[in-house]
Amino acid sequence: MITNPDALPQLIGEFRPVDEWQMHINQLFYGLRGSRLRDYYQTFAAADYRLAHALAADYFARVLERERKVKAEAKVKGGAQSEPQPQPRPQPVLTVMEWGCGNGNLAACFLSHLKRMDTGGAIYPRLRYVLVDDREAALESARDHPDLAEHLPQVETLCATVTDLASVKDASVDRILCNELWNDLPTKLMLRKEGEVEEEYLRPNLGPSTLLRAGESKPAVSFAEPHAAISDWSSFVRAFDAKDLRALVGFPPFLEDIIWEKDYRRADWKAVPYRKTITDFLKQIDERVLV
Repeated sequence: MITNPDALPQLIGEFRPVDEWQMHINQLFYGLRGSRLRDYYQTFAAADYRLAHALAADYFARVLERERKVKAEAKVKGGAQSEPQPQPRPQPVLTVMEWGCGNGNLAACFLSHLKRMDTGGAIYPRLRYVLVDDREAALESARDHPDLAEHLPQVETLCATVTDLASVKDASVDRILCNELWNDLPTKLMLRKEGEVEEEYLRPNLGPSTLLRAGESKPAVSFAEPHAAISDWSSFVRAFDAKDLRALVGFPPFLEDIIWEKDYRRADWKAVPYRKTITDFLKQIDERVLV
């Protein structure tokens, strides 16, 4: 039973499609917690060597096989011609990109294993490994990985989003490694109800805040209202809506206290592409099953 009606969660936004709030909160999370990501989750690529070693072994084998075929074809063509052949061209630079560079562990383990396998120096010296991220701080952190130090002559950084890579020439990249990126792409949630396609909407509220002193397991201070810990509530709501990171860092931590309301509304096909594809796909699924 609620004894204090003022202690109810307080609105900090309006109903919007899931994918819109996903992008909004992701930007806030990475902006406010970006320097401490490993405190919140750990990925296989960031904590282990096996994925990187498997990727390096596969890449090494494929490049060797590809270049063996090129040499064999050139030899056949050369043998069929009586004129002397020109000197072979220098071997091209091999560019490997990693989209979403994490903590640099994948790059370090990939390059170390490739270097060990490449005893003849056919591939590693030509390799250009480009770390790509949309945050300069993430690139600096990855580049500072201790195991990457010996490979820095091979490493470059590019601060850009995946949709804004105009500086990269067509056919200039040999391989792209992409691990923890696709799960950050905005995703709509939809279902079929009484023959109509509905989309999930969310609305954020800020719940009552509980603060803990360092080393204590019980609340040191509990606020009856979510904004009791925030002196300027209207400024906080405006900063949250505008994703104003500079302003938000001046308020108490709040991401864990967000409570989401759900609602389902008829899909707005003016804003959602691929209507026929989505509709036909959902016809194969039972009604009220969220996809």
